[in-house]
This record gives sequence, C-alpha cells and structure tokens, in this order.
Amino acid sequence: MNYLSVENISKSYGEKVLFQDISFGINKDQKIAFVAKNGSGKTSILNIIAGQDVPDTGQIISRKGIHIAYLAQDANFNQDLTIEETIFSTENKILPVIKQYEKALLNPEDQEAYQEAFELMEQHNAWDFETQYKQILSKLKLSNLEQRVATLSGGQKKRLGLAIILINKPDLLILDEPTNHLDLEMIEWLESFFAKEKITLFMVTHDRYFLERVCNEIIELDNGRLYKYKGNYSYYLQNKEERLALEATNLSKAKSYLKRSWIGCDDNPKLVLLNRSLELMTFLQ
Repeated sequence: MNYLSVENISKSYGEKVLFQDISFGINKDQKIAFVAKNGSGKTSILNIIAGQDVPDTGQIISRKGIHIAYLAQDANFNQDLTIEETIFSTENKILPVIKQYEKALLNPEDQEAYQEAFELMEQHNAWDFETQYKQILSKLKLSNLEQRVATLSGGQKKRLGLAIILINKPDLLILDEPTNHLDLEMIEWLESFFAKEKITLFMVTHDRYFLERVCNEIIELDNGRLYKYKGNYSYYLQNKEERLALEATNLSKAKSYLKRSWIGCDDNPKLVLLNRSLELMTFLQ
C-alpha cells in the first residue's frame, strides 16, 4: 500500500541547485533511510515531504486519511506549557480519557465521576495505551511532567518531540537525526520499539549503527541521481561499492574506445578535447 509519492520535485536556493526531478514512493511498513552527502538537501526533502516547505517543481501526493508525523532537528513548543500540558495539547483522542481517569482517582468520594471515567477507559481500550504512554516518557527520561518547556534543554525538547510522536502512533513517521540527544540506553530502547511497532519510517541519520538495525531499505541521492537498495546499511555499502566499480569499468572502456576512434598523436586538438571531456565526466561522477 502506497502511503506517499514524491513526484519530480526540485529545489534551489539562489543559483545553488540542491536536487532536480527527484521521484520515489514510500509504502506501508517500509523503514527507509535517505542517504546523501552533506549539503545535498536531505533536510529540505524531509521538510517538503512533511509539508513544511514546498518544492520549486513537482508535487507530494499522500494517501487520503493517513497520519504523518515529523520529528525535525529543532523542536518548537509553547514555552509556557508544562511537559504534560504539551503532550495533552495534541490531537490524540485517548489522552484526554486517561487524564479524566487520573483526575477521578484523586477524588475517590465522587463515585459517579470515577464510574464515568472508568467506562470511558473501557470504551476506548485505553489501559494498554496508558501503560505504553508512561513507558515512553520513562524511557526518554521525561519523568517530571510538571516541568515547564521553557526550562528544558535542547536535548530534552528533542526527546519530548520524539515522545509525542511515538505516543500518537502515526502511520508514517519522518525523522531528522532521531538519535541526537539520546544516550545508548535510549537508542537501544528506540531500536526495539521500532522493531515491534508497525510504523512506516523515512529518516535521515548519521548514526550508522541505528540505521543498520532499524532500516530495511536505503535510498541514496548521489550526483543528482537516486539509487535504491532493498536491504540494511551493510547491504547498501557492499552494493554501492560494486556499482561504483562497475561505473568506473564502463567509463574506462568508453574512454579506451573513444581514444581508439580518434587516430592521431597527442597534439591532435580533437583528441585533447576528448581527453578533457572524459576527465570532466570522471570528476563529476
């Protein structure tokens, strides 16, 4: 099932062209890592897919009704809210039910309010959700729910953004450097979480070990062309090396053939021009 299609998108800043006519799709249950050299526009592509930027050309088409969430590098929250208020301000329908139940527990004399809250928990099957919600906050070390966002460090804000996304369980999760500000214990827990949860992922990360353990497909942008590898990071490295070796061999054969086609000495202007053209092709690859 296709969740999202990227169709012939391009992006430039001034005279600098980041990418042109890029197309690919994201399907249900795929866990894709997007790989490219620094400065190639990885974050720009994430922003465009997430709807936070627009391409110069092309379009993004998403499946109707799917929930897409984006974890950017910099979290942006209302600084006046607490951690708990920030979490409960999202559009998740079960969180208010849990909040109502926890409020009822604080006032045991009001049996009617407790019974209503209990029935809502049953109706929405919120018991398992409550357990997982609290586990996510605990694993990401966000235990003080009354702490205000304004007092959080940059790392804590990034973890809060990650927690909110995981709690809300989107169909498609777009991640920009998800392991930044996570310690080893958190990273190992997140790897395990993604392994057991049916969440479709599209991410950019420099953490090769995380990429290796989580992603089952690699999309590489290299010199303006897309290459797709159905496998983990080790599979990608091996096949990329084979691709580059094949390209080098083909280029060498083409160069030898063209040289033989121009019979003459080294000072033949046409041969000199040919050599320079081939050298330029090699440099641009």
